Amino acid sequence: MRIMWIAVFAIMLPAAALAQDITQRPVRTERISGTPVGVGLYEVAPDGTVLIDWRAVEAAADGAADRASTPVAKAMLAIRDGKWKPMAR
Repeated sequence: MRIMWIAVFAIMLPAAALAQDITQRPVRTERISGTPVGVGLYEVAPDGTVLIDWRAVEAAADGAADRASTPVAKAMLAIRDGKWKPMAR
């Protein structure tokens, strides 16, 4: 029984050393810049009015060409059609 425990510890010890090496690596923060999701679907005027291009929203919701804006478009259509409900607290 002791030999089995010694064998188990002998196998696990190098794995623990490798795990410590992984956690001690420095972390780099990278900034990702790009256009925000749904940028072609709506526009915010200088006075704060939101102008929505419903044709573009419907096209983005139906097509799968732009996978990033499809969920935003579907949410916008659900709000417009009254199918969206806020989460209960």
